[in-house]
Amino acid sequence: MENESPTTCEVLLLRPLAPESGKPPAVPGELSDEDYSLRRISLKGGLTLLEAARIAGFPIGTECGGFGKCTRCRAIPLALGDKDRPGPHPPSWLTPPNAAERNQLSPEELGAGWRLACQLKVEGDLAALAPHPSDKVGRKSIDTSIPLLLEPWAERVAFCSDLAVEEDAALAIRRGLRKMSLSGRLKELPRLEGEIVLRLNEAILWNQEASVVSLTITEGEVVDVEAGDTSKRVYGAVIDIGTTNICGYLVHLINGSLLAEAVRPNSQRAWGWDLMARVHAASQREHGGKEALDELTSAVREDVDRILGDLLRQARVRRRDMITLIFVGNSVMHHFFFGLPVESFGVAPYVPLKDEGMGFSPADLGVRLPSSARAHFLPLIAGFVGADALGVALALDLGREELKKPLLALDLGTNVEILLACQDGNLWCTSTPAGPAFEGGEIRCGMSSVPGAISEIDVIEGHLEFRTIESSPPAGICGTGLIEVVACLLDLGVIDNSGRILPAEESLEGVPESVRRRIVEKDGVRRFILEEAGRSASGSHIFLDQWDVRKLQSAKAAVMAGANILLREAGIEWGELETVFLAGAFGAHLRSGRAARIGLIPPLPEDRVRIVHNAAASGGRLALLSREKLAQAAELKVMTRNVELAGHPEFQDAFVQAIPFPGA
Repeated sequence: MENESPTTCEVLLLRPLAPESGKPPAVPGELSDEDYSLRRISLKGGLTLLEAARIAGFPIGTECGGFGKCTRCRAIPLALGDKDRPGPHPPSWLTPPNAAERNQLSPEELGAGWRLACQLKVEGDLAALAPHPSDKVGRKSIDTSIPLLLEPWAERVAFCSDLAVEEDAALAIRRGLRKMSLSGRLKELPRLEGEIVLRLNEAILWNQEASVVSLTITEGEVVDVEAGDTSKRVYGAVIDIGTTNICGYLVHLINGSLLAEAVRPNSQRAWGWDLMARVHAASQREHGGKEALDELTSAVREDVDRILGDLLRQARVRRRDMITLIFVGNSVMHHFFFGLPVESFGVAPYVPLKDEGMGFSPADLGVRLPSSARAHFLPLIAGFVGADALGVALALDLGREELKKPLLALDLGTNVEILLACQDGNLWCTSTPAGPAFEGGEIRCGMSSVPGAISEIDVIEGHLEFRTIESSPPAGICGTGLIEVVACLLDLGVIDNSGRILPAEESLEGVPESVRRRIVEKDGVRRFILEEAGRSASGSHIFLDQWDVRKLQSAKAAVMAGANILLREAGIEWGELETVFLAGAFGAHLRSGRAARIGLIPPLPEDRVRIVHNAAASGGRLALLSREKLAQAAELKVMTRNVELAGHPEFQDAFVQAIPFPGA
């Protein structure tokens, strides 16, 4: 007879205070509060350890969304001892590992007590030790070289009342506001009995000696008043809500200068790295989906608030002086941010519930800004082609007239948006799910583009030489490094065109012995060792294995298949393109030749391939600083033709054809 779950279970969660680059922590003999953070929670039995950690606000990382298809949520369950300390052995009620755990974890890991938190159901009291979910994420800078059109739709202006001693304050206010209205700054005069005029009068009387106040004007309406001249203290921000990371950029509205950048991991990763895992979680109403939707919405809004706090602290700016924001992001993140249901993204034809540009007050969504602050989320183009793609179109000026040749832009990330601008004035788009490989996700030794990530590799005089970001000790492989390593091993003949890592004895004769020695087999899996454990920052081998190569093949095949179909629909050949832009996760680290070597793009002259920074946020900055660019965003949405790849009769064949690597 099976044991029934107790009414409540006591769960003690522990993890190291310092991230260890994803390295699993050893089980200590005695835990110290100085080295570990702890969280205790009481809950009903039957939940998974992953769910328990999420409820406790102490999330354990996951890539697959809790379906037992990755190892990111590894944890060691131990008996709960006295004084909030784990015992030396597993809890007595612990059941054996299930099939998913036996498939994902090695015999050594299982022998050491590791389990998958998403599969382990809490049926009694326990302590659980888990790796620290790394909060290190790579920065994706905006392109500050793009020319700016400075005519912001939100501004702060000094207002002098010309108040004479014998003059009535209301008359002075009326005269000053009328002048501003005639100048075009105000759409209409505020009512004299309105709150704004009352606050103007109060501010003037309070500051009677100078009789100067500052008006915050957003889209032609006075939304805030304060005494004194604060017209130069006026700021805005661009927030890029990505599937993996959320980036923020603080901008001075007077001259458009970039004052601060901040980036944080998207807390929704606790529900899975890919969009569809989160859509599934928020759509299963019979399993608490409404609650999951609320939690996912709260998570992204809290992330946005934290990003703004990071920006303001860096630049020492008052929250009161942040008057406007522009948001970009994919369609699903847009819906999560506004708390909209996401079921429509789970079934064809994948139509958003709302796709127009949305103006709103951030304070109404729980963001800690004054109620006078205003924001716009740029329009969604169609389906999974969201406001981030529209930001790319703005930044690269894809809607401009009189193109000499077509332009193609690939915004690479977990979800890839592809944009094609043609000479006839048409703008085409599509979207394809590539998975998180381009951002280092689902790669055995993968990591974000942060210091220590291997980003470039070359063979010099028979020896491998790699470079890490900021020349820090190697800790793992970022998405750029993954492409570089695979391209290099293709050239060496260590990987064949099918994507198979060859045994050392099958490698080509010209492969240097120093390279050949790096090919090893462990538990029947072939690996290529990039750095030995003793010289890596993580204390473990940094390697590439067959799983990693297949993940990259799948990602690049999805991109190539989507681009090929989009070009075919528009009647364009690759050779006709003037420029191919690679934007998104790579920043400035990717070399175009390596992208072509793996088949991410065809071999093109180097001067026809441009690596750009965070083009989505760069376009958001243009819309932040110009009412014309903000209006142009809506125009670009209307003129763009979407090609839906889901169910497209040619996509599957195009995808399969793109899986092999090109010949040398």
